[in-house]
Amino acid sequence: MAYNRTPVDWVISGCGLPASRFRARRNGGKRGPVGMPVEDSAMSWGEARESVRRLLPGARFRRRLLWRYVAVWDKPVA
Repeated sequence: MAYNRTPVDWVISGCGLPASRFRARRNGGKRGPVGMPVEDSAMSWGEARESVRRLLPGARFRRRLLWRYVAVWDKPVA
């Protein structure tokens, strides 16, 4: 999970709040597995996207619900 820096980041993250609250309510108020360590990110969404693109040229970066992202990279054919 990355942190929000731009207004667009805040809007997209805000869209995950209803799903997060529904999921927590469905799980008895628990937000995640008990004892699961959680750490705040040192990167914004844009910085995470740029890191993926720098480390994996040609990778696709997609934000997903509940503050997650997916990086898809296809290994080039030799």
